[in-house]
Amino acid sequence: MNLQEAHNHGSEDMGPKPGYKAPSREGKVSILIHLDEEVRTAFKVATIENGTTMQEAIVAYITEYAAPVLKRMKRKG
Repeated sequence: MNLQEAHNHGSEDMGPKPGYKAPSREGKVSILIHLDEEVRTAFKVATIENGTTMQEAIVAYITEYAAPVLKRMKRKG
């Protein structure tokens, strides 16, 4: 097997296929935020100390923050 063959060996079967979306991400969208490294580190430590994940903490905060709007949206829909 030459170097090129070794590099490509099995590459067609590795990783998710283009367009694949994990079932846990169906119906969800991503957001991106930029934090100071110190804030990110403190947040990560706080989530570990509280037995949660960064995602769970952010979702809980956003859900509480947007509760009045979510309530209005549910009434309309």
